[in-house]
Amino acid sequence: MVRKLWHLLAPFHRIFLLFLILITAYELVQLANSYVLSLVVRYFDQGIQPHIWLIVFVSLLVFDEINMRLDNAVDWHIIAKHSHPIYRFLKLAAIAKFLRMDITWHRRHNSGTLVGKVGDGVWKTLEIIDTLSWEFIPTLIQAIISLIPLLIISPWAAILAALTFVVFAWITVKGNREKQPFRSIRHDYYEKEWNKAIESVQSVETNLMFGQQERLMKDQAALHDGIINEAQKEHHLGVFKYNRWRIRILTFARRLILIIWIVQLTQGNLDIANLIFANVLIERLFHSFWRFARLLDRTSESGEGSGRLVNLLYEDEPKETGCLQTIPTRPIGISLKNVCFAYDGEYSEADGALHDLNLEISPGQVVALVGPSGAGKTTIRKIITRLIPVQHGEIRVGGININDWDGKQLLSLFSYVPQGDDVYIFDESIAYNIAFPRPDATPEEIENAAKLAGIHDFVYSLKDSYNTVVGERGVRLSGGQKQRVALARAILADRPILILDEATSAVDSITEDEIQTNMSRILSGKTAIIIAHRLSTIKKADKIVVMDQGRKVEEGTQQELIDKKGLYYLMDSLQKE
Repeated sequence: MVRKLWHLLAPFHRIFLLFLILITAYELVQLANSYVLSLVVRYFDQGIQPHIWLIVFVSLLVFDEINMRLDNAVDWHIIAKHSHPIYRFLKLAAIAKFLRMDITWHRRHNSGTLVGKVGDGVWKTLEIIDTLSWEFIPTLIQAIISLIPLLIISPWAAILAALTFVVFAWITVKGNREKQPFRSIRHDYYEKEWNKAIESVQSVETNLMFGQQERLMKDQAALHDGIINEAQKEHHLGVFKYNRWRIRILTFARRLILIIWIVQLTQGNLDIANLIFANVLIERLFHSFWRFARLLDRTSESGEGSGRLVNLLYEDEPKETGCLQTIPTRPIGISLKNVCFAYDGEYSEADGALHDLNLEISPGQVVALVGPSGAGKTTIRKIITRLIPVQHGEIRVGGININDWDGKQLLSLFSYVPQGDDVYIFDESIAYNIAFPRPDATPEEIENAAKLAGIHDFVYSLKDSYNTVVGERGVRLSGGQKQRVALARAILADRPILILDEATSAVDSITEDEIQTNMSRILSGKTAIIIAHRLSTIKKADKIVVMDQGRKVEEGTQQELIDKKGLYYLMDSLQKE
């Protein structure tokens, strides 16, 4: 994890080097500050003149000013160069990662868990970096610098202190390794808790209607009980086993060093001034050991969340197979040949979503896809846009294999209106939502798209008209209104291929009739795929393709399919009853 994190933070390596230089200068000044009392004792023994004491006092004031300015420089460097910039860098890296991943990846990950993992991981990574910046690196440099004069004054004490640190560090590392399994289980509980918390908020209306608030609270309480149980196991091990051994090691080392100093004093190898300075250095070192231990404990704790973030950011990304970037002549045709597809893993007859699908959509043609739920209609939309790759067969858009297209360029050919439940509305104004694919669209263009989608009159009746903010996921809009906003969005995008997936399923009959009247203008010059359950919406389609259990079972005009008296005839008869 450390190597991955270091590589991830490559843009900050030069900043870290500058920090090392700055903190070394600061700690050298701190070492000099530790010698002040010994210097006073030495001058007192020498009986120096009063004016020398004045010079010393003034010099100390200048020294304190330098010390203060260095302290400010270190603090500001950490704040301005480490904490806030790294927070921004990691957050943007995570969002960019999400946007680069394909639909299959997102299907495998729960959105609440992802958001929680990123939030926790970023803060835990910042805790590690802040711990290193504010405490660990300064303490390490302080310890190294303190050993140098201690080696000169009392070599055996310095050697014993170094050996003590090795044993102390080994105990600390061993303890954190033993606590790691409890910590890992605790973070698994955290991820479940994040997901459940978001679900509780998003499903608030369902919870209220069915009176299940108490049940959800019990679920939350059970997760938190698990968190506390694992945390107590972890901390019990740290407090009653490893902390006791660390205290024993330091206490024993102090007693041995005391014996060394008594021997040095009796042999005349150590005077009182140097004894005071050596004692200050030893106490600083032993204090550093405890700081190292606490810092390592905190870093190990933060490392679990940080490691999960880093592993997430290093997950393999979809590889761009094509590089073709061109603007094909409108309209554009689509061709599918012997396409087989399964959502999870390799394709097989048993778990496939599409089987040996052959479909030709001529440029400018309006093709309807119909069939029972789960027949594979929406899956066709996902594979022709390459949101998910097929396992077998060939798909061409504009006469070009979709694997040869640059991914962004391919998607720029499509506009899409999803099913009612899948319409995503941003917590922004209606104008923002309609103009999402074209942020530079004029108010007139937005209104024209809204009129064709049958939503203009409703928007105009609102107090703030197109500036009305619609709330999270469009909570202030009905299902039909959200669907019409999505249709206006697709109309405004004005791309050569338009996919309508149950695009009017949530609207009322009057509005649907208005939209159908405008459909000739909406589809003018475009190739269109209309996915529909209500057969009344596709009467004007050039071709109707009937799907069932992932297979194309019928194809033709409406009249041709009725004459066949197959699945389409049955569906049409049932809807007329």
